[in-house]
Amino acid sequence: MDTPEGPYTLDTDWLIAADGARSGIRTAMGLQMEGASYEGFFVIADIRIDLPYPTERRAYFDPDWNRGNTILMHREPHGIWRVDYQLPPGETPEQALRPESMKQRIDAQLAMIGHAGAEWDMDWCSVYSARTLTLPDYVHGRVIFTGDAAHLLPIFGVRGANTAFQDAQSLAWHLAFVLKGLAGPALLANHSAERVGAAREIIDEAGKSTRFMAPPSRGFRLLRDAVLSLSLTQAFVRPLYHWRTSRPHEYSASVLNSPGDDNALFTAGPAHGAPPQNVRLAPDDFLLDHLGGGFELLYFTEGVALPNALLRVVQATRARGVPLRVTAVGAAAPVAGADLALPDVDGHLRARYGVQASGAAYLLRPDQHVCARWLTLDATRLQAALNTALPP
Repeated sequence: MDTPEGPYTLDTDWLIAADGARSGIRTAMGLQMEGASYEGFFVIADIRIDLPYPTERRAYFDPDWNRGNTILMHREPHGIWRVDYQLPPGETPEQALRPESMKQRIDAQLAMIGHAGAEWDMDWCSVYSARTLTLPDYVHGRVIFTGDAAHLLPIFGVRGANTAFQDAQSLAWHLAFVLKGLAGPALLANHSAERVGAAREIIDEAGKSTRFMAPPSRGFRLLRDAVLSLSLTQAFVRPLYHWRTSRPHEYSASVLNSPGDDNALFTAGPAHGAPPQNVRLAPDDFLLDHLGGGFELLYFTEGVALPNALLRVVQATRARGVPLRVTAVGAAAPVAGADLALPDVDGHLRARYGVQASGAAYLLRPDQHVCARWLTLDATRLQAALNTALPP
């Protein structure tokens, strides 16, 4: 590694490559991303200015000062507004970032929205192009790629930082369990498969937004313009805007999902690979407030104690070093063997989770995605689900 004091060598058992879009580690290993890069550039500029608009994204298509191109604006914290504007074909990033060019264009945008002559200060600026790329595998021996080093997502998907946080959340528990000897290398392979799948889903969704915001051909532009014009009078067209693609990814095909549970029999509630649904339990009290950072068994019961056979599986799992917490849902009083009891007086939580009777349960992974659910849980089925979720 190079530093101002000179180069030095760092030895490590594992290397997490989180060194960004121009990852030197990815380049040194000769790894190639898969996907597409869209033509055209956007200037992204953060300006300090006071504008009387709400915190929402504003899009302008084919404005007078930037014909055929798109402009985006949205409020950021601390008095900053972000302005993104598309460059005409042939203009280089160096030309676009000249102070006189940026001032002319930002002034033109402010004038168009009724703030001609408004004073503003530049906070930060850059140029980007829309790219939808991912490594096909994030785990290479003991080098694991994450964030922009693993994938490049277009800004129109509004998922770049969100996805990097989810990468880190997933990697943290997968790698920790392998390092502690609680699972084998198959667990890290699962991390890669799940996160590559999430990136590909986002790429597919964000690609639609990218083609809408920056049409790559005359046909796409014709379709985009038709949607814009028709949406003024026709409600059925408006969903085609496809603005927000930010939703939790569901690991429905994960190898950690239990094949022998009752997932297919449920008529409601989060399914295999889905994050838990948050439910309001009382004023300022929600289900997610009570979930921990290990495996979580939500056991629906009106009894006073966990069944002994279930409790033995829980205790044996903990004895191996696996964090497993039991939350009893629906009991009016503490339940022996459970770590926490959550009342469900009106049955709202049970209804949201598709639970009809006592003895039903959900098993959540440390990243709070469902890996098993049962209409009736017994010790054998719980042990099988835990074995599946922690492959050797």
